[in-house]
Amino acid sequence: MKNCNCGSKQNYQNCCGRFIEADELPATAEELMRSRYVAYSQARIEYIQATMRERALLGFDAKEAEEWALSVKWLKLNVLQHYKLSELHAVVEFCAEYRVQNKKQRLHEISEFRHENGRWYYIGMLDAE
Repeated sequence: MKNCNCGSKQNYQNCCGRFIEADELPATAEELMRSRYVAYSQARIEYIQATMRERALLGFDAKEAEEWALSVKWLKLNVLQHYKLSELHAVVEFCAEYRVQNKKQRLHEISEFRHENGRWYYIGMLDAE
């Protein structure tokens, strides 16, 4: 069986696959962030969009996101920090490495997540480089 490319070293179906392909909900903001990384690596934009709320949706274009996701080869994800600001609000800092047009890139982001109606959502980026 294939390992999940979120970096957990777990089987895909027992890791992010249970969120992307099944009806299970991520229990933490970190699980959601990892599953969003995997969804981008698979160009599963419907999952990406369904896990977004508030300012993250402003200007979001599903077609553009899909085209970009298909042009990128995701290489590695490192979760640097995950902390709750409250029971309903969390922050995840991560660094993702990817290759686009044969050039290695790095995305370092601090992301905000909110828990609403029993599930976590990506709210937006707090900082990135």
